[in-house]
Amino acid sequence: MSEPGAITKNRNKKWRWWVVFLLLAVGAYYWWAADTDNTASDTRAIGWNAKVPVRTVSVRQGDIEQSLTAIGTVIPLNTVAVRNQVDGELVSVLFRDGQAVNAGDVLALIDPRAYQVQRDQAQAQLLQTQAQLKGAQTELQRHKVLFQQNSISRQALEIKETAVQQLSAQVKANQAEVARTQLQLDHTRITAPISGRLGLRRLDQGNLISAASTDGLVTISQLSPIAVEFSVPQTQLGLLSQRLRHSDSPISVTLTDQLGKDLGAVGQIVALDNQINVATSSLRIKAEFPNQDEVLFPNQFVNVRVLLGVEQGLLIPSYAVQRGAVGTFVYVVSDDNKVRVQPVTLGISNSDTTQLIDGVQAGERIVVDGVDRLREGSTVELVEHDGQAQEPSAASEATTGERKPRSPGAARSPRAGP
Repeated sequence: MSEPGAITKNRNKKWRWWVVFLLLAVGAYYWWAADTDNTASDTRAIGWNAKVPVRTVSVRQGDIEQSLTAIGTVIPLNTVAVRNQVDGELVSVLFRDGQAVNAGDVLALIDPRAYQVQRDQAQAQLLQTQAQLKGAQTELQRHKVLFQQNSISRQALEIKETAVQQLSAQVKANQAEVARTQLQLDHTRITAPISGRLGLRRLDQGNLISAASTDGLVTISQLSPIAVEFSVPQTQLGLLSQRLRHSDSPISVTLTDQLGKDLGAVGQIVALDNQINVATSSLRIKAEFPNQDEVLFPNQFVNVRVLLGVEQGLLIPSYAVQRGAVGTFVYVVSDDNKVRVQPVTLGISNSDTTQLIDGVQAGERIVVDGVDRLREGSTVELVEHDGQAQEPSAASEATTGERKPRSPGAARSPRAGP
């Protein structure tokens, strides 16, 4: 059995250990809280007071093209479906698929023998009637002499005159029949009505073809020159109409493909539709292109750019223009590398460049990249200006978003104790 004094001594030792542990825990808590406060203050400094890295460009004086853009469709100026006009057997096809042809070129032949027979019959009938007419005219001359001698009556003379007139009319009818049969015979030679490029043939040699068929033998499309049809919204018709009225030179039109590649085709506007489409509130316009290299094909979709003129003014990249509660504005960088929100009035704009009417001056620096973290009065650090990399300043750690490690002495807080 242990003594009471030994028990009391053990209890005092345990109590002292608990006090030491509690003091260490309190000290650790105060050290952690001080370090957290310092980290939070550094984070706030990075978020609000650090320099913002940006890229800038100078406002420049230059020329900007005033243009309209649209999506257009290439259409041939002329397209013809070549059809036969007589019935018969297709005895010869004289073209290749996709061949370029000129107007008048023979494309195919239909068996002409039946039509030659009809033509010969018509010519024979004509010769017979002409012979009859000649005999009637000779007899009429004799009857005129006899009438002057009072040998025959007037009625007999008039009968001969009527016979001559009838035979003259019959000769004309026979001549018309000869012309008709000759035309039928000519139609056995199928020729190209226009110059252009052939499509794929629809009938092969040896087929019996009918004039009543609507399929046709082949199609011809005129590719040079060629047209492009596109639509312009009615809100932009004012600019186009003004350009058409006040300029003697034609309006140039250029084309790019669906990937934005320049097709090298330059044409001009040749016609405007006579009314606006109420369903789309747009007006159809036709432009014509030489297309001598045949880079444009019918039904091809292209991007159309109509050049209306060139103006001079202050220019900046289009993506530098911001929009907010104050309207359109830009971030202007001052000499002390602070930004201000500058409202501007926009002029002509295209996909790359925008003209500014007022609000800025030539040479001022405009922020084009890094605007998400900017506000009025923010301090910036120029990473790049007019495409040239700038030397980084040594004053700010916030541009990298990282803190340098603390020294052991700086990491301690007075509240943490020694």
